Amino acid sequence: MPLQFRLPKDIPLDEYPKPEAYLEEGRHLTDEAQKQGIVMRVMGPIALHYHFPDYVDLYTRMERLGDRVFTDIDYASYGKHRGKLVAFFESHGYELEKRAAMISGGTRLIFFSNRIPMIDVFFDKLSYNHPIDYRGRLEIHPHCVSLADLMLQKLQIVQINDKDLKDAMLLLLAAPISDNDWNSINAKYIAKLFSEDWGFYHTATTNLSRIKEAMAGVKALTDEQRRVIAEKIDHFLKFIEETPKSGKWKSRAKTGTSKPWYNEVADWA
Repeated sequence: MPLQFRLPKDIPLDEYPKPEAYLEEGRHLTDEAQKQGIVMRVMGPIALHYHFPDYVDLYTRMERLGDRVFTDIDYASYGKHRGKLVAFFESHGYELEKRAAMISGGTRLIFFSNRIPMIDVFFDKLSYNHPIDYRGRLEIHPHCVSLADLMLQKLQIVQINDKDLKDAMLLLLAAPISDNDWNSINAKYIAKLFSEDWGFYHTATTNLSRIKEAMAGVKALTDEQRRVIAEKIDHFLKFIEETPKSGKWKSRAKTGTSKPWYNEVADWA
């Protein structure tokens, strides 16, 4: 019987893959790709599971994941590997979703199988409300994008939702903040990006304040955990504000929000 693509939300729960299947497949495909010289790194909530296994119980109690837990496996890869990826995924039992490939213009490929209903591969950068450039950064961790890039994924969302706020809370609670990428959120790298881009700076600093405000409604967090997150946000904001801003940043800051400061996005589905 030929494979048929279905969005994860359309698959009945009794047919839906267990969370362990996603976690195992994410690592397996990353390792197999590496053997062929293809660099792929996991993004999203699966990456948080890989980075912070000791926090999985808290993550579950935060009620962020829902009945299906994971809906797909998101990867970042380099554009230079695009030509190899279709054959790679086909050799592992996946098919290319051709409509999504045409719509994306080669910036993104979606694969599906009976084992995992959807795998999303983004090339070189993630382009939603604000772009996140992965070029030269995917080798930092053997299976995941860096903690700084995971943080940027959340901070770039203009209409940030409850799930993304909770992801950011867990990330800030579990990860140290430092000036490098060694098992920590590289605030120096992030602040430098923001110092060149007022729009991203504005969205991100607004979201850091929203994360702080939203903590009170997350019952799974203890008062001590809220204090830790709040202190890290204050430290993060101080780092960002103290980083010298470019002329381009200062010029755009004068216009502020009277003009759109972010990219509108529409999904392919």
